Amino acid sequence: MNYKLLSFFINLVTIFIIHPATAQQAQISGTVIDEKGQPLPFSAVALFSASDETKIVSNTLSDTEGKYQFTQLPEGHYYIKVSALGYTPTRSPLIILDPGAKYAAIPLVMNSTPTNLNVVEIAGKKATIENKGDRFVVNTEKSALAAGNAIDLLKSTPFVSLSASNEIRLQGKKTMFLVDGKPLPASSMQEILQMIPAGNISSIELITNPSSKYDAAYGAVINIITRKKELEGTTGNLRADAAQGKYGNYNFNGRLTYKKKSITLFSMAGYNKSDQQSFNGSDRILDNSEKPDLLQEDITRTFHQHFYNLQTGGEWTINNNQTLGVLTTGRIIRSKGDFISDNRFSKENSPVDSALYTRSPFENKGSIFNYNINYHLLADSGKNDLTVLATFTPYKSDFKQTFYSELNDGRTPPVYKNTNHTDIQIYIAQVDYIHKFSHHWLLDAGLKYQNTNSRNSILYEDNRNGGFAVVPEYSSDNHLKESIAAGYAILSKNWSSTKLQMGLRAENTDASYVGYFNQHAIKLFPSLSYEYKISDQYSLTLSYKKTINRAPYNELVPYTIFVNQNTVFRGNPSLQPQYDNILTLSTRLHQLSIAFIYTLSKNMFGQFPIAQDFNTKTTWFALQNLNDAQDFHIDLFYPLQITRWWSAQNSGSIFGYSKASGFVMDKSFTLSSNWVNLKTDQTFDISKRLKLEIIGYYNSKMTSELTSLGSYGNIDASLLINVLNGQLRIGGNDILKRNVYWSGQDFGVYRSSKDRYMDSRRLSIGYTYNFGRTKIATPGRKLGNNDALQRIQ
Repeated sequence: MNYKLLSFFINLVTIFIIHPATAQQAQISGTVIDEKGQPLPFSAVALFSASDETKIVSNTLSDTEGKYQFTQLPEGHYYIKVSALGYTPTRSPLIILDPGAKYAAIPLVMNSTPTNLNVVEIAGKKATIENKGDRFVVNTEKSALAAGNAIDLLKSTPFVSLSASNEIRLQGKKTMFLVDGKPLPASSMQEILQMIPAGNISSIELITNPSSKYDAAYGAVINIITRKKELEGTTGNLRADAAQGKYGNYNFNGRLTYKKKSITLFSMAGYNKSDQQSFNGSDRILDNSEKPDLLQEDITRTFHQHFYNLQTGGEWTINNNQTLGVLTTGRIIRSKGDFISDNRFSKENSPVDSALYTRSPFENKGSIFNYNINYHLLADSGKNDLTVLATFTPYKSDFKQTFYSELNDGRTPPVYKNTNHTDIQIYIAQVDYIHKFSHHWLLDAGLKYQNTNSRNSILYEDNRNGGFAVVPEYSSDNHLKESIAAGYAILSKNWSSTKLQMGLRAENTDASYVGYFNQHAIKLFPSLSYEYKISDQYSLTLSYKKTINRAPYNELVPYTIFVNQNTVFRGNPSLQPQYDNILTLSTRLHQLSIAFIYTLSKNMFGQFPIAQDFNTKTTWFALQNLNDAQDFHIDLFYPLQITRWWSAQNSGSIFGYSKASGFVMDKSFTLSSNWVNLKTDQTFDISKRLKLEIIGYYNSKMTSELTSLGSYGNIDASLLINVLNGQLRIGGNDILKRNVYWSGQDFGVYRSSKDRYMDSRRLSIGYTYNFGRTKIATPGRKLGNNDALQRIQ
């Protein structure tokens, strides 16, 4: 790794951030009250420069006692504007601030205004992407690219990568997903994200440096905030999407919300018909002689899928400080399709001497449900915050597939079929508590218990003796139980310009593979964060976090799955957890954000060959542990307001280095690479009713685990038109048709080159129609949701 380059960047950042610190800083504090002299909590307070009334120097929210404060201010002339729902905005007199002064502003009085309005228009405009220090907030509600489902939308967000298998990672880290702050079970995360319409997402929080509050299995967190109506009465929307490539994808859904005083009820129902096709081509070289064997394999997978989605729930605001909520979501899956495999056998650089054609139609029936209850309490003027939640997630799947094969000489090998039944039940209980001490000390603590009961059975049958009969050596009945009990404590302290946060998470894991093994482990996962804020525009943060990546449930059972007679995948009960130590140095230089991220991994997972039969040309694969791996990259985020109507959000890793080492088929291998990835989001506000958004991205060649990956890049574009009380979106994905995912492995006696392409080049069109009454809800009903309110600008 180039440590001189890392040293150069650190020194460069230090030069930039030290200079602004030389000026003597001042502060302004004050109180917001109503006409009766009562404090007004959570009012929006903005500080403006008197010399430029269009420029916001800083903004904040008043606390539960109506107090606000601006710190780290240079000398100058300022004034303050305050606004709150249901009150007339007010403005302070001119404030003349001397160097180092602590200015106490006079109380700002807000006069109430009538709240029964037919139409409310918010004149302000949130930035598309906001840097909140420990997270980026992507405001997607008015994005032209908010079409399809949550996974489709995540592809366009900064630092988010999506693999060929739809695995989503933030800054290359294993990522935890929340929906409105509630965790999603990892085993059902893909299904749940696919059921959330992109048009029902208000914002996405990208938490790049999560604290010990979050599960130790994750190095990053993505929190999807859904749209919530604060309007009394009945509101809702109807949405229809269609996307056409080689096959079509059609989506219909509707959302209905009823709010009356302290009661909010909501429901969503949707149907999605998705037809897709993927192509996998590979060359596999088995080198055990002077003339290596070459196996060329082309697999075309066609899916015809039907998804039925349902969500319903409610929230009861018991009083200004307490809320009780329930939520139920469900997704029913019905799909069928066909896998067609064409295998050609020869010696390397020689004509084909034999071929095997396999057709394997399949049928899948599955369902996943989530049942959640949650309670939130804010007490003692915001000094104590308690959240309690419980979630039950049952998941079921029945997958049946039959394999019909034919050789090029007309012979037909035995027909075989697999029946795979999966039944998973996940129980989660969680308590989070926050206490604010005096002198800006804060304690954040909690407990979490997760219990997983997973059953999986594989029935393998063939007709080698004339009729179908079970083959015991390829069949299995597996039962895995796992429970994780965790507790965490985070102590943080805020000074005028610095913040220190120390956290520790303890996790006790008990896993039992019934009839085979029992595992028990207690692990500690520390986290540390130090932030130095020079001003509102300049800051430096250093953080450390240790994480664990547990083996997927389905990989711990000794299954055997045949893709065809030459490609077989097996489970690996001996898999060990992967441990990551993540060190991050980040800085904010006005609009520019830079992060230096170094990760040291032990026992990294990878899919590699474990055995070969050179006579039958069969290769067995399994998920295996490597030795050590390291990863370093420099990430940038730089937004630009080029003109009044043209803005850009630029992000990416301008330099990356990855290295891994381990054993494959009893031989040692090491692989490393330098790499880069870039993404830009160009937004054109053509008029109040018309917006154009273009996303361009590029990922260079790189290595991951012991696998080489090829470069890819593309352009997506979408047009948003506000028409007829709704929004019309017209877009195109994979416009350049360059999303071909190449991978290669070289382990001496086994070499492979693979290409994968999805039917992702598509033209899409969608329309969302909004309806309902627009009476403003009573101010203050959401005071209990302190964390969310503090992120509003």
